[in-house]
Amino acid sequence: MVLLELVSPHPDWTSALGKALERPPGVPERRSRPREESGDGEGTGGRGRRLADDLAWLRQAVDEPAEHGIEEVRDTAAVAVWRSGSGDPAARLARLRDRGVLDAAGFLLHDDTR
Repeated sequence: MVLLELVSPHPDWTSALGKALERPPGVPERRSRPREESGDGEGTGGRGRRLADDLAWLRQAVDEPAEHGIEEVRDTAAVAVWRSGSGDPAARLARLRDRGVLDAAGFLLHDDTR
């Protein structure tokens, strides 16, 4: 189970987007690779979901948690807390945490599956 905690009064979506759009250390510019090597993120040849897509999912999940696989925890001293089991929501949140996007937005991820 993972818990997503909002530690700021309001999420800082602008800072989070800036962090999501940064290249990870050691990853070259996509334009520097030949065209046939660069994946488009679609189908079997792509690299998969982009981090900005996970951030868009998070914005929607905060507004409509039940529709996005997370559950709001009531009666807490924190600003806000959401709970999720394993699976796609937990994987998305872990990617956002690992790249520093959750920190930039004002969230903490408590993960007891590690």
